[in-house]
Amino acid sequence: MKQAGSASSNAADPPVDQSGGERRTSFWHNRLIEGGLVLSMALYYLIGNENVKFSIGHLAQLHPLFALPFLGCFIALAWYRLPFAIALLPLALPYYLAPKTVVRSAQFSPAEIVLWICLGMAVVQFATLRRKWPYQLSLSELRQRFGPFLWPILLFVLAGIISLFGVSAPTEALRAFRQEILDPLLYVGLIFFCLRSRQDITRLLVALFTSGLVIALIAILDYTMFGKTDTVYGGPPSVGLLFDYTLPIGLAIIFSRISWKLRLPVLLLCIPFIYALLHNDSRGSALAAFPVVLLFVISLAIRKRKVLLIGGSIALIIVAIGYGLFYPRVNRIIMDTVINGHSDTNNVSTLQRRVHLWQSAEAMIVDHPWFGVGLDNWLCHYADPRVVPSVPALSGKYKPDLPEYSWMKSCPLASHYYIVAAENGKNTYMYNEPGLSHPHNIFLHVWVSIGIFGLLAFVALLLLFYWLFARILRYLAVQTVDHSEQWRWLAIGAAAAMLAAIIQGMVDSAFLAQDLAFCFWLLMATLLLIRSQINMSWR
Repeated sequence: MKQAGSASSNAADPPVDQSGGERRTSFWHNRLIEGGLVLSMALYYLIGNENVKFSIGHLAQLHPLFALPFLGCFIALAWYRLPFAIALLPLALPYYLAPKTVVRSAQFSPAEIVLWICLGMAVVQFATLRRKWPYQLSLSELRQRFGPFLWPILLFVLAGIISLFGVSAPTEALRAFRQEILDPLLYVGLIFFCLRSRQDITRLLVALFTSGLVIALIAILDYTMFGKTDTVYGGPPSVGLLFDYTLPIGLAIIFSRISWKLRLPVLLLCIPFIYALLHNDSRGSALAAFPVVLLFVISLAIRKRKVLLIGGSIALIIVAIGYGLFYPRVNRIIMDTVINGHSDTNNVSTLQRRVHLWQSAEAMIVDHPWFGVGLDNWLCHYADPRVVPSVPALSGKYKPDLPEYSWMKSCPLASHYYIVAAENGKNTYMYNEPGLSHPHNIFLHVWVSIGIFGLLAFVALLLLFYWLFARILRYLAVQTVDHSEQWRWLAIGAAAAMLAAIIQGMVDSAFLAQDLAFCFWLLMATLLLIRSQINMSWR
């Protein structure tokens, strides 16, 4: 079956004759370009960037001007192979905590730098080539690619814009809107225009998987050499959340029916993820998300319903018998790891703290149900002593001169709550994690940030995502499609990654952050592109 957009795919992977020598030449030529893009951007990012804590040698101490030739090299390669640069952007996502100063005091993460370079390249190419631009789409073609997803996306963006008005910390809200809504959706636009082939989509998901692999290796290095669990990407929860979006892609490949020459290396590459998870304190990933995702992938790998039903029934019986024999020990482990685990110095467990945060979100929603408190404005209202009435008051915990409260200078409302509470000798309920910026629940986070309409749009997008996923699997099962097994594992990998993020997102923040927002929309775009490439109608 001829793939949609095959003519445009030539811009991503130039056609070659069927001789083995020419195929090998094209393969290594593409790998060389990919390596050049990654290396040039990495050197530009590291040289002269004082925010980087892991710089190789003395690159961070060099003058930033030494980084400009590598920026020029990246721009030239991006011009030559724009789809490659766009597809490799996920490799830059984990390093947003160490932005680079680009112009004067303006700092941007490497993902933002790559995004805006690619967007600039696309605009310049279109302006110079016009109708000869190989990635051109008409408005009707672009609308067709979005399908029924268009209206929830527009509603989500509109809710985000409306939430900017009247917020307590407008600067933070505008920054969050750019990083968490505008930039990821611009990236979706670039994906729709410039990624036209199965190779492009595969490169995109492989780059996402590799970004998690790099952080897994860094986490292992930090743990084995320095005995710490924090990495360049942040603490254990951040690492677990990134694994939610990346490891399931590898799991989908392992259980697919493609060649073992590919599956075996991927299996070996998944080992660092597992090792890092075993030494990670993020229990949402290890105990909840990945067991469910593993069952999800295995169940889809079994094509015969009879085998699936019999195997599933046997597994449930074994689990029930095991629990019946060892239930006291199992209950004790659950209590120690989930209920009583991670207790602080005041003997408040992780679960108790999450209940308090959910109560905080409830109080904010009652006050701002329609349009929310604004993006990244949680802390401004979390300082309100009304929001967590069940937390015990603690004396001597609140000192205005503590540096951890310096963020209040940018949020007058939080500063007001804190000062009033300190004058009256009361508790602002921020003694634990005073810099926390979300309620540890993906749905509450969206509702608190951009209101009920944003939440409805978000839920609609998730429902449409899995509706489309089910239709793609059914279509591939009954239609004759070239490379159907590859398309199948691409779709399953995207769906499994989204499932892991949603599961951990029930007790953590899995969406409204720069890196996680890119991952979320990337998976949405992947499924939409697969539908387009296999010529599956919306009807």
